[in-house]
Amino acid sequence: MRLSERTWFWVLFVINLVISLILSITGYWLLIAVLGIIIGYLLNARRALNAFAATGVPALIAVLIAILMNPYALDNGEITAAIIGLPYNVTGAVILLIVTVLITTAIGGLGGLVGHYVRKLVTK
Repeated sequence: MRLSERTWFWVLFVINLVISLILSITGYWLLIAVLGIIIGYLLNARRALNAFAATGVPALIAVLIAILMNPYALDNGEITAAIIGLPYNVTGAVILLIVTVLITTAIGGLGGLVGHYVRKLVTK
């Protein structure tokens, strides 16, 4: 039995979320790009935005969960913010958190786009 496109999207979304969370917790969060390429290829989406959403959003959620699982994440973020010249308070930590989450979303999403376009090139 073949799954519908919407069901296949959500199945791959959840698989990507779980594997991204494991990669983030173990410290290999840059491998989310490789996972994004695989998921983007398997998704066989009609639009590139679907491939970006299926790979970028789970990366965002997984890295955010992995960071906030550490009870000292905001304290460490404040210290890092002070080192790089941001305000030494919660504002600096939040700025760092937002930048980190945006970077991981871009890494995962661009991996998904690469996989999406590789699929388009291979099938033509």
